[in-house]
Amino acid sequence: MPPDRWLELVIRTTLPSEEISPVLMGLGGTAVEERAGSFSTYLLPPIDLEAFLAEAQARVGAIDPERTATIEWRWQSHEDWEVLWRRGLGPRKISRRITVAPTWQPVEVDDGEILLLLDPGMAFGTAEHATTRGCLRLMDSLVETGHRIADVGAGSGILSIAAARLGAAEVLALEMDEMSCETAQENVDRNGVRDQVSIRRVEVEGNVPLEGSPYDGIVANLQSHLLLPLLQSLAESLIRGGWLVVSGVLGEERDLILSAAPQASMEFIEADEEGGWWTGVFKRRNPSV
Repeated sequence: MPPDRWLELVIRTTLPSEEISPVLMGLGGTAVEERAGSFSTYLLPPIDLEAFLAEAQARVGAIDPERTATIEWRWQSHEDWEVLWRRGLGPRKISRRITVAPTWQPVEVDDGEILLLLDPGMAFGTAEHATTRGCLRLMDSLVETGHRIADVGAGSGILSIAAARLGAAEVLALEMDEMSCETAQENVDRNGVRDQVSIRRVEVEGNVPLEGSPYDGIVANLQSHLLLPLLQSLAESLIRGGWLVVSGVLGEERDLILSAAPQASMEFIEADEEGGWWTGVFKRRNPSV
């Protein structure tokens, strides 16, 4: 169950999004809203507010000590938060076939296109972040009818739902956060893909293949420091020639992923870039390659 209130954290700074967003997400925020000169996120109430704010100030200050960053905070009731997030959130066409819309503003789509219905929530993934959009754009051309897909760090379940709607016969959504799992299940039911998508609350480890492997495709929208230790096990969880979409990677971090991929027998195929974030596609090489 969600808490009665959330901690709203606001950073006022001239630092760019690609430097501030990872810090806020690292503090526990699951989505970052950028306004003119400020960045905000919502977090679960910390046990020690004073210590948490001091940690936040230290992390932000470490980015660039020469540039000013002011931290503000306030409590936000859960009910008021839901109302606020409805403002300005409407249908968004993400790719050739995929449109995402909130339930209070559904739209008609043409034959051959798919509509994903997701309301704003604390679980990461309502197509309001560049990493989610990058994954969706690449998945549009990768997912084929009958595929078995794994979604690592499923958040709201948006990528799992998209895979199912694009034709996947079976999707395993893996997420360690209990509240995110609850949200993902609600979204799966809302979009009519319960028979295709299974949600597991689990922390994925880097030393064993994923449950139910091998898969035709895997999508992992994680931060780089979480993704790198998993590359080998993700590769081993794919069929030969299977594909892996990775995101949550800052543009300046992409070389870390590109350098580590060959060691996991993964071949780079293509990338999607938006707002300083990098999303890449890799395929598992055959033994003879």
